[in-house]
Order: sequence, then C-alpha cells, then structure tokens
Amino acid sequence: MGRQLRILIAARHPPGGRLAIGGVQSWCATVGAELCLLGHEVVFWGPGDRLAGFFDFGIFANVADTRPAMRVCKKTVTVCHGIILPEKPPASNAAFTSEEVRDYWQGYGPIIRQPIDLDFWKPGVGKKNFLVRFSYRDGLDFVPDIAKSMRLEYAHIKNKSPDDVRAVLKRAAVVLASGRGAVEAMACGAPVVICDDRNYQGPLLDSDTLGSMHRNYSGRGGLVPTAELVRCAIDKAIDRGSLRTHAKENHDVRKIVDQLLETAG
Repeated sequence: MGRQLRILIAARHPPGGRLAIGGVQSWCATVGAELCLLGHEVVFWGPGDRLAGFFDFGIFANVADTRPAMRVCKKTVTVCHGIILPEKPPASNAAFTSEEVRDYWQGYGPIIRQPIDLDFWKPGVGKKNFLVRFSYRDGLDFVPDIAKSMRLEYAHIKNKSPDDVRAVLKRAAVVLASGRGAVEAMACGAPVVICDDRNYQGPLLDSDTLGSMHRNYSGRGGLVPTAELVRCAIDKAIDRGSLRTHAKENHDVRKIVDQLLETAG
C-alpha cells in the first residue's frame, strides 16, 4: 500500500455536509485526515452529492444509504458503527466498531475500533475543576447538583467546535459521555463515566468503563442512572484517574487507518 490511493469515504452525513451531527461524521473526518497525511487523495460523499471518477478504495458507513457509490470503487469495506437499521452490514467484507455491534448483526468480520487523533485530543495542564457532561442530548437533570455537591463547576458540552470541546475537556475533573465523546475525553486524560440519556433508549449508565469498549461505549446493558449511582461512578472514575493510556492502546487513528488499508489488500 505504498502508492497513493484515491479513496472514497461515504456516509449518510459526511464531513462538510449540510448537517454537523453524530459520531460517524467525526469518525470519517478523523480517518480522512490521517489518510491525507499519508499522501492519499480522499473524497467524502453522502447521498445526494455528485460523484465523479473511480476510486481505488471505498470506506462505507450507513451502507443502507451509501451502497450505490460502491459501483465506482475497485475495492470496498463497510464499517458497521451501530445497531440501527441503516448500519446493517452486507453479507461480506464488513468490519465492526465493537464486539457488541458484530454480535448484534451476527457478523464475522474484524473489529476496527473508534479512531482518535491523539495529537489533537491530549491532556492540558493546570487545575481540573469541571464536572463535564459531553453530549448533544438533554436529560440527567440531577448532574449539576452533583457538581455543586463536589464543589466543581458544571459544563454541558453540546454543539461546540472540536477546539472548544478540547479546551473544556482539558479542565475536566471527570466527564460523563458515551460513544466517541467518551474516547475523546479519555485521550484528554480525563476520568470518564459512560453515561447518557438517549431519547430512543432512555437514560443509560455503564459502570464498567473499560469493559464498555466492547459495547462501543454506548451504555447499553448497564443501569438506569440515579443521582446516587452516578455519584458512585464518578468517585470510582476519579480514583482510577486518567484513561489516556487506554485511548493510546486501543484508539490511535494511525493504527486504525493501517487496519483499514490492510482490508484493501
């Protein structure tokens, strides 16, 4: 794979599209940036966009929506990110972002975990005085009171630029997050609690933070969070400390991109 490749990255909501939404979009942007650093030509595509020319390799998310673009790629890999219907993988040549997702779809392809740019998401210096909820969702209304009881400032990050998000995470004493947001917080050296409130699944808490990697840091299979349970999980996370090493070992974008390129043969 030493030669320059023309690579298509396809998703329902690609980077630079009309909507800034969700972890898949961030996944695509992170992978695309690393591929460009390696000298490859990267084109992002979503349904409704124009598509010109042919590609050496295509990386596809949300394959129910992006499948038509496979015809212009010599080789392809589908990365299945979740358990909603648009993520249902094809019968072959699919990778999965976690064991839970692979088991749900009864797949057999490789696990290619969430990629994180460790040069961007990195720890800061100075006082860590924020309890941070990192989610674009609402709910968990008791969390600000927990912050107050711990004499921490409270910040709810949503709809912020990556630079603004990083600035807050660097000052976090602990972060409540799920999915890619949790891994970005880990890379910034913050203690992390896997916790969220999804309108389609309700409030979720996974007290096994490291084990939740196998569940895509989703919170599924955990507990219904109460103020008491969340406070207990926060104390446990602070005692455990930084998860930067975990992020480096499992989510370095350079390793993830190597895995993706290996699937191209």
